[in-house]
Amino acid sequence: MVIPLNRSKMKKVGILFTGLLLFVACNKKKFFDGPNFFQDDFEAYTSFDELLIDNDVYWSFTQHTRDANTIELDTSKFHSGLKSLKFHAQASDSEGASKASIAKQNMAFWEGETVRLSAWYFIDGTQSAEWLFLMDLEEQATIGAGPGMRLALVDEKLRIEHKFNEKDILQNEGQEVNFPRNQWVEIIWEVKLSRKDKGSVKLWQNGQLIIDSQNNRTLPKDLLYFQQGTKGMYSSCEIGITANSKDNPLTIWIDDILFEKVN
Repeated sequence: MVIPLNRSKMKKVGILFTGLLLFVACNKKKFFDGPNFFQDDFEAYTSFDELLIDNDVYWSFTQHTRDANTIELDTSKFHSGLKSLKFHAQASDSEGASKASIAKQNMAFWEGETVRLSAWYFIDGTQSAEWLFLMDLEEQATIGAGPGMRLALVDEKLRIEHKFNEKDILQNEGQEVNFPRNQWVEIIWEVKLSRKDKGSVKLWQNGQLIIDSQNNRTLPKDLLYFQQGTKGMYSSCEIGITANSKDNPLTIWIDDILFEKVN
C-alpha cells in the first residue's frame, strides 16, 4: 500500500529538492574548474610522446580510428619556428568516421563567456575534402557528454556545424570565400556561449571575417546536467582531422594554436 505524503511533507521535500538543485548549480564551477587558456607552437618538444604527459599538463589524448592514421611532430612544414603537427587520415567509410586528432580537455569555458580558438592550417593536395572536420569545441564526459560545435569544410568553404539540433552556420551567400590549399591559413573562431538564442559566432580566415552570426544557441539546452552531461559549459578543444571526408585520404599540418577566454 502506498501512503501519500501530506501537503506539509510534500512542501518540505520540494524545498529540499530545490535547495539541492541550487546548491549543485552554484557549485558547478567549483566541481568542473579548469584553465581557460592554452597555447602551443610545438617547439618545446623533442618527441611526440612529450605532448601527452600525465595530468593534462599539455594535451589530453589523441584519436586514431584507423591503423594507417598518424599524428607526428614534423619539421618539413611549419608556420613559425621549426616544428608543427602533421595529421594523416584515411577516408571515412561504412566502418565509421576516420579520425586523426588531438584534444585538450579539462578546460572551462562557461555560459556568458566568449571563447576563441585559433590555429594555422596547411591542407595538402587538391583532391576533394568534402566534409573534412578541422576543429571541435564541446564538453567532455565519460558518459553523456554535451554535444558541441565544429568547423567543417564543405564545397571548399568553411562552415560551423552543431552537434545538437541547430542549423549549420554558413558564409553569406554570394560572399563566400574558398579555403586555400597547399599554403598556411589562419583560422580564428569565436563563440559567445549561450543555451538560449543569445550567443554569437564569428569566424576569420586569414584575417577576413567570413562568418558573423548573432542570436544563436551555442550550447545544448541544460535540463539536469548531472544526468545529461551538459553543464552550461565547454571543456574540450580538439584539432586535426577530427573527422575525415569519405572521398580521399588527407594530410594536414597545424601550428601555433591558441585556446582562450576573451571576455
